[in-house]
Amino acid sequence: MKKIFFISIAFLALSVQAVETKFGIGYINSDLKVDLLPDISTGSLELSYLVEYDNGLAAEVGVAFGVVDDDFSAGADTVTVEAKTSYYLRGIYNFNDTFFVNATWLDTEIGAEWTGNNFAALEAKESDSDLGYGIGANIALPNSEAVIRISYNSFDFGPADLDQISIKYLF
Repeated sequence: MKKIFFISIAFLALSVQAVETKFGIGYINSDLKVDLLPDISTGSLELSYLVEYDNGLAAEVGVAFGVVDDDFSAGADTVTVEAKTSYYLRGIYNFNDTFFVNATWLDTEIGAEWTGNNFAALEAKESDSDLGYGIGANIALPNSEAVIRISYNSFDFGPADLDQISIKYLF
C-alpha cells in the first residue's frame, strides 16, 4: 500500500509543471497579542522564493529578519521586544490572477530584554512554530512580470496570537 501511495505522489509531482518562479523582497508588520501584556508590534524584512504552477497552486519559502523593535513600560521598568530570524514555508491557492488564500508554516523567534533601575538587564528568547492561514491580493505592475503582493496571515501560538500584514515586491 505504501508503494502505491508513493508512486501516485511521484506521478502527481511529475505531472505538475512550474509556470514561473519569482524572488521576493518585502516588509512584514507583526502584531503580537499575549495575555496580560500590551499589544506588541515589530517589523521584519523578508526575502522569499516563489514557484507558481499552472493549476493555480504556488509554493513559497522565505526568511524574515527583525528590523523594528517595540517596547513598553512595566512600572519603572522597560521591556524591549524584538523579532529575531523567522523561516516559513507557504502553500498558496490563487482563485484568479488577483486573490489568493494560503497556509503557512512559520518558525519564529522573539527576544525580550527587561531593564530596571534596581537590577541588571534580563534577557529571554522564545521560539515556536505554528501553522497559520491567510488571504491576500496580487497587484500586477503594467508592462512588467513583477507583482506587488499584499497579504494578511494569522497564527495561534498557544497563549499568544500573531497577526501579520505584509507587502512584498515579487520579480
